[in-house]
Amino acid sequence: MADKKREKKKKQTVPRRGNNEGSVYQRSDGKWVASVTVGYDRDGKRVRKVFYGMTRTDVVIKMTSILNEKLQGGHASVQNDNLQVLMSEWMTTFKKAEVSARTFESDLIRARIHIYPAIGDKKLNDITANTIQALLNNMTFDGYSLATVRKVKFLLNQFFNYAKRSKFVMDNPVADCIVKSSAEHKEHKTEQYKAIPIEAREKFIEVIGKSETLKPICMTCLFAGLRIGEALALKWKDIDFKNKIINVDNAITEIPVIDKHNKVVDRKTVISDTKTAASVREVPIPDVLLPILKEWREIRKKRQEETGVSFVGREDIVFSTNEGTLRTYYGTRAMFIRLMKENGLESYHFHFHTLRHTYGTMLFEMQENPKVIQMLMGHRNVTTTIQTYNSVDRSFFKRATDKLERQFKKRCPPT
Repeated sequence: MADKKREKKKKQTVPRRGNNEGSVYQRSDGKWVASVTVGYDRDGKRVRKVFYGMTRTDVVIKMTSILNEKLQGGHASVQNDNLQVLMSEWMTTFKKAEVSARTFESDLIRARIHIYPAIGDKKLNDITANTIQALLNNMTFDGYSLATVRKVKFLLNQFFNYAKRSKFVMDNPVADCIVKSSAEHKEHKTEQYKAIPIEAREKFIEVIGKSETLKPICMTCLFAGLRIGEALALKWKDIDFKNKIINVDNAITEIPVIDKHNKVVDRKTVISDTKTAASVREVPIPDVLLPILKEWREIRKKRQEETGVSFVGREDIVFSTNEGTLRTYYGTRAMFIRLMKENGLESYHFHFHTLRHTYGTMLFEMQENPKVIQMLMGHRNVTTTIQTYNSVDRSFFKRATDKLERQFKKRCPPT
């Protein structure tokens, strides 16, 4: 009995190895082995790194080196250390929690299309500023918009800031990368005419008049400058027929439903806030639009009498479906594209935003004050208005030079 107590006491005096300090032992073939915990996998299971050597000193030196890196936050503590795995984990854990579902879906797409194919298989320590700059340069050379390139850079910068805070890397390689401002200048210089061409406007209005549903929607975008999402979110309380004003303070948006595997499993159309705070505005209803909206209200009244469903109450959606529900953007767009094809206008590649562009462009063509146009369009600043809607039809260049010529003819006698 005394011998057992002494043996038990002896075992208790042997110091226990601390957590993650590793273990060292000699195999039956004489080789020494050391193992150390370097992290945990997605299931919470311990991940260990094993070293082999001919002497105990060899494996202890290797093990100590890894432990020092781990204690200092070195990248060796990360098991799956390529960018795609780590960035996906970061997006699922952190990014998804801080942004809307739509923004998160956009970030997933940018990562999948632009980042992972180029550098997804690289280890973080192998990614330098040159690596990131080459990616951004290639996107520019491939013709991607400046906004897209900048969003990719922003996403990478966020991830590497996280990696630096987590001590996976010592520095953020994105910090020294640039997207040339000259690219933005070039984009604006080569911007194409986005409005409906003057010679096609009457034809478009004629064609859109063939659709009882699309006519009031498209004419509201064309003659009030509403975004399609703003038009589809309008309620009858937002239209003041007496004072001829449309109050814009909401827009529809499609929210993706994303599962735990970051797959979009469904989409829901809801009414949300406008694009920006500046987008909340009052827009005058021009005389050309007023009778169209009144006609549509009478059509919905008749529908209400036939079905018993409320269509013209203050809280009812102006451009609802025939069941009284909210229209989706994609469903409305499909109707629009089909109408354009059936009437020979598909070559113009019109879309709903073309109508808003036409509204802004027509105001410029009528020489309206850019500040007034900014307020009507709901832009945050007048620079956006001028840069976006300053593309005019070529015929206006001739008209401008004719005005200049007439002005100076009066002052300069003929030679």
